[in-house]
Formats: sequence, structure tokens, C-alpha cells
Amino acid sequence: MAAAMINRLIAPITLLAITFSVPIAQAAPKSPDIRLIASPPESSDFSIALGQQLIRAIYQQCGLTVEFLEAPPARSVTLAETGWADGELARPAHSVNPDSELVPLEPPISRLQLVPIYLDPAIPHEHSLDAADRIGYINGYRLAPQLLPAGKQGLAAHSTDQLLRLLEMGRIDAGVTLGWDAQRAAAVNPKLMIGAPILDSPVYHYIHNSRLKDAPCLSLALQGLKDSGYVDRLNNEAISAPQQPSTEVLVTSDPAEPLK
Repeated sequence: MAAAMINRLIAPITLLAITFSVPIAQAAPKSPDIRLIASPPESSDFSIALGQQLIRAIYQQCGLTVEFLEAPPARSVTLAETGWADGELARPAHSVNPDSELVPLEPPISRLQLVPIYLDPAIPHEHSLDAADRIGYINGYRLAPQLLPAGKQGLAAHSTDQLLRLLEMGRIDAGVTLGWDAQRAAAVNPKLMIGAPILDSPVYHYIHNSRLKDAPCLSLALQGLKDSGYVDRLNNEAISAPQQPSTEVLVTSDPAEPLK
């Protein structure tokens, strides 16, 4: 009787272990024409919404339908790296784990700049972060913490809107975000200043190794959209579209230890 009771207890645990060890992309059957793409939430920054629009357009030209698996930026890339999705929205070169099965789709979508933003006019345009003690960055932008000067206090936020609010509240001296989103934030607060880029890198859409057969068509579709000016129009829209102050609940991580 004791053995039977143990078996009844173990069976559900074993079933749960098997269930949660299977990547989502493989656990749930889906149409062969659907691709699950990991992405930060569409609402986090306007550039994410336009990025999703571009990826949909690329896949549609190859007869494929995209469904986005939205998660915070740090989680999004991890989902794709570990095979829970068929790809990841967009990341700078060298920001994806080289041991993962993610492959950058050629050509690069565009060039990406990470820039400092700040309100203190005493902070210089060049080497802005050297003059800031407390620096905010978007959680999940893997390269950002590595680019901060040594000994600075880091604070991770969820979006550019939150970085702007942290600046206005005096909780950080400078923030780091994408150039497109920095220019949009400056439209909300004209006192916001944008420093010289700390990173200028090609940005790629990444696909999982299991979907490499999609790559030739996707590459041709992306190149065609670039040649037609579609990608440039999206980049311009990322900067010029109307922007309203955020009502998003402010959520940050605890301040990090000074970066070594």
C-alpha cells in the first residue's frame, strides 16, 4: 500500500517535469506556416511595435504567419536562445549567446545606436556617462551594462518612458536607450539631452537553427523591403510619430552593485 501511495505521488510530479522540460514552440502543435517569434512587449517602446510590423511583413512575403511570444527584453532573447520560439525580433550583433542555436538573418535590418539621455546641462555631450554616477538602462539590453564606465551605479528599467521618469524624479543622472526612442522621449520633454552614441552596431533578426530552411526566402524579402525604402520609412516613423507622456506604472530593479 505504501508503494502504491508513493507511485500516486510521483506520477503527477513526473508528468509536470516532462511537460515543462519541452520548449513551448515544440510542445503545442501549430500550423506549419506559423512562426513563433520572441519579442519584447509591443507596448514597451514604439520601436518594438515598428519592429514587429517589419518582421510580419518579411514573413508574409514568404507565405508565413508570425505570432509573437512577448516577454520582457531579458526573457525574450532567452526564450529564443533556448528553443522556445522560432526566432527573436531583433538584436545587435554579438548580443546573442554564441553557444545558442540562433542565427542572424542577413542582411542586417538596420543600424542601431545606444545613446545616453540626461537632463543635467553640466553633463557633456561626449563621454556623457563618465560624468554620471547613477545610470539607468533597459533591462534585457545585454550590451548596455557592459558599456557603462567602471564603478557606476546601475538601475534597470522596463522602457525608455521609465528612464525619462527616473531622470525627472532625480533617481538617475543619465539613462541609456536606443537612438530612435531617445528622440521620441525628447519630444515629450524638450529639456532632455542626447549624448554621443556609446554603441553603433548592425541589428539583426535572429532565427532558430531549426528554421534555417526559411532563411533564403526571408533574406530576399528583407532585402526587397530595404531596397523599396520600406525599412527607412519605418525608421523615420519611429522618430516622428506623435508621442504622449507615459502613464505606465514605474517598475525598476534594485540598484545594482557598482559595475567593475
